[in-house]
Amino acid sequence: MKERLYEILNEEKAHEIIPFLKQLSTEERKTLVPTIKKLDREISKIVMTKNSYHTAGSADQHSIIDIASFVCMDQKHYGKNYWSLFRDKEQTRKILEWGCPPWFSEFINDSIEAEFTAFNYQDILEWAEKGYVKPRPELLGYHLSLQPYDLDKSPETLNTHFWYLCEFPSKSLPFTREWLPLVQKLIAENKIERKRFLKECLLAANRNFNKNVTGWFMDAFNILKPSNEELIMLQDELMAGLASVQSKAVNTMLAHLKKIVTEPEFKTSEFSHFLPNLLSSEVKTVVAASLVVTENIFQKKKTDTENLGMALSAAFVSKDESIQTKAAKIIQKYIPVSEDIKEALSHYADNVLANVRPGLAQYIDNKQLELDAVQQEKLELISEESLAKEPASFEDLMFFLPQAIEKPGTYYYDLALGGLVKFADDADDASVKLFEPVFQKACKTIAKWEVHHFNVLLCNLIINYGLSLLEKFPVQLKNLEKIYKRTQEDEATREVYSTYHKKLGPIQDIYAGGLAMKPFKHIAVQVFNKIKSGDKTPLLSTVTHEPCWVSPDALVERFEIYQNENKKPDDLDVQLALQRCSLERTSDRLKRVEEKLKGEYKDLLLFFFNPNAAPKGKFEHPSWWMTAGITRSPGTVFKEFKDFGYDDIPKEFLTGSYEWKTIDSKKNSYYPVELNINVPKYHLKKREHPLFLEYFIAEQKHFSETPSFMWSFPNTLGNVFAKIIKDCLFYSGIAEVYERGLVLNTAQALHQMKKPLDAMGYLFLGTIFLDGDKVIRGTAAEIWLEHVSHKVLDNVQLGRVTGLHEKLEWAPVKRFTDLVQHQMLNVSKDHNLALEQLLTHILLQMETPVTNLKKILDIYHEVLALNQSEADKNLKEKLNSWKENSSLKKICNLLLKK
Repeated sequence: MKERLYEILNEEKAHEIIPFLKQLSTEERKTLVPTIKKLDREISKIVMTKNSYHTAGSADQHSIIDIASFVCMDQKHYGKNYWSLFRDKEQTRKILEWGCPPWFSEFINDSIEAEFTAFNYQDILEWAEKGYVKPRPELLGYHLSLQPYDLDKSPETLNTHFWYLCEFPSKSLPFTREWLPLVQKLIAENKIERKRFLKECLLAANRNFNKNVTGWFMDAFNILKPSNEELIMLQDELMAGLASVQSKAVNTMLAHLKKIVTEPEFKTSEFSHFLPNLLSSEVKTVVAASLVVTENIFQKKKTDTENLGMALSAAFVSKDESIQTKAAKIIQKYIPVSEDIKEALSHYADNVLANVRPGLAQYIDNKQLELDAVQQEKLELISEESLAKEPASFEDLMFFLPQAIEKPGTYYYDLALGGLVKFADDADDASVKLFEPVFQKACKTIAKWEVHHFNVLLCNLIINYGLSLLEKFPVQLKNLEKIYKRTQEDEATREVYSTYHKKLGPIQDIYAGGLAMKPFKHIAVQVFNKIKSGDKTPLLSTVTHEPCWVSPDALVERFEIYQNENKKPDDLDVQLALQRCSLERTSDRLKRVEEKLKGEYKDLLLFFFNPNAAPKGKFEHPSWWMTAGITRSPGTVFKEFKDFGYDDIPKEFLTGSYEWKTIDSKKNSYYPVELNINVPKYHLKKREHPLFLEYFIAEQKHFSETPSFMWSFPNTLGNVFAKIIKDCLFYSGIAEVYERGLVLNTAQALHQMKKPLDAMGYLFLGTIFLDGDKVIRGTAAEIWLEHVSHKVLDNVQLGRVTGLHEKLEWAPVKRFTDLVQHQMLNVSKDHNLALEQLLTHILLQMETPVTNLKKILDIYHEVLALNQSEADKNLKEKLNSWKENSSLKKICNLLLKK
């Protein structure tokens, strides 16, 4: 039986596969399944040629396996293959006629989750007629929405299935362009009931469709131009649509409700029920439209508006001055002063803007809102709270390693390496059984196509460690060999691709990223050598405090261990430890260094820990001293280091400070305004004592692990920021997921690090205030809030960065003003003062008015009112110039009066 299948496949006799399968019993077909799977893998292997690639099997061979799979497998084994067999409709028809699988109906019904199928609505109707499929409404609606033709072939199509389309349209695609004119035509011909379709369009607002599909139904409703009589009849559905999560749906409902506000049948009380949520929306158009409808109700109705007045108070959730001003005017004009309205407004009193407050004097207490000053906490990079939670035993390490595999970055990675050095030799007959799931996870992770470079190193290290344990504990770890063999087979199928890099084998031979990763690979190799030799001398660079710090005390203790054991530490490990060392209060540790260390260790740390000390002693390891100098005092040139041979490294890399400017690229319409940062090219030099830094600055490729390098240079972040800015922030309209991910990860790392900013830090933060991604901007605001609280932020420098960008309209001003209104305004007295300084120095960079400048000036006016301040005297000349612009005249005059 198997031999016959091999024969049909090898001789490519596609016409013989169906007769062969027909003669087999159900049990015989089941026994063929493993063989079919094996043959499928073989013919699916990729064969590379000089200019292209193809699978090992021919078209006939693939057809043979497709038919055999369909006939012999159950649904679980066949999987979700909605394409291969169904390409040949005639062949599928023949197979179904003599042997439709019992799972076929469920299989076809499940196809609504597929991205693509090779069958369509007409095929499903045919299969249903023959009894092969009992189609669910979801299936019919989904497939009909993809096919706006042949609607008259079956009477059920327009009578029944079209309404399924309204309830269960395609999830993956918006409707094709033919549908709207077709629907209009069918309604005009009375083939589709107009009233029912209008209702279905409105119901789509709350059916959790994607934005495109919901938008299609809203467009369909608008195109049909419902009359006022129809709108009154559909009023309940219009009201229900106000609760939609899609802003287009809500705006559509509001636009049509506005048309019938004057009608006696308009349900004011029902509308007032929805009004608080509408006015709390983050979408300004929704809030503005809701206020227009509300005002129209007040204009036409004298009764039944009490609840509406109470609901209107929710408008003051918004910090947009135009929204608050509009709501205040409606209240003043239409709502009499009463205890109820005062009570309703009292819940939002703290949020009412200073410039709106006087107009509501009768309704709320007009006293200036008093905010508390921030209770300043001293910023501490290392503390008891941030102490790293290291594994304390071999058992702990076994539970920790899976976490380290799952977590990105270097924090868990470093602790895992430190734990392996410390406890790898502690396995015994009982505890070693805990290792199998760790080994399995490492194999499963490393076998994936895309694996983070730190994960490649860690998983490879765990696997090689596991293979060495297998020799010691062959009985307890007998399954490891099977797991490893399967992983090798998986990797072998990928090695045919030229882009695939081998991840299994000796750790020194694998690829784990480009130049930037070489120091980490070097340290990982040293760790494996320590494991093999039983050397438990700790790494110097293992973090002691979250997220990346090595405490000065730990650095002294670790150097002392190497000193006492007369062992030489690894050069790159020493440099990484120095780079990560927290330089807070290091002068307090000088006495300890004097007592515990001697020789070069002592001289090095006396220089490193004392910000005023000059380097003294024997410079046996130039790379250590150079790293200590760059980390401690990045802008200083030490004459003592002049003979070290690092003069060929551009000064930008040593100082972490780069020249940058925002430029108007008049000739380039695709990138009209660019952030231009000058990062020199650098090629790695062959030298006896290379710097850890050199590997990073020599990396020229886009590098997904770049944010992780913040944990390797936490004291000197300029080079990391420069790389991210050059690669990902040169243009504010960049929308690629990859670049957005890098920027977000960098912003989150900076927030986690809680370190005062350097020049490049201010450039990065001032730039991401304007990023197109809302989460990135929100993270920027969180960094600003925390740094202001700790009083470690220079808002003059930060304002200058953002102002220089917006002077040329690098990004829409609205991104920044929305951020200020929603996250940065009125947090505390100190934050308002900081915000005033930030806005002042943004505005000082401006020359001619930019789009939405009025919005910044409105917020500036509000902040000045809150701080009881006046506009900066250096800004008044600009304000006098800007007031010539008609849209800015009013706000400029208000600011000049301050």
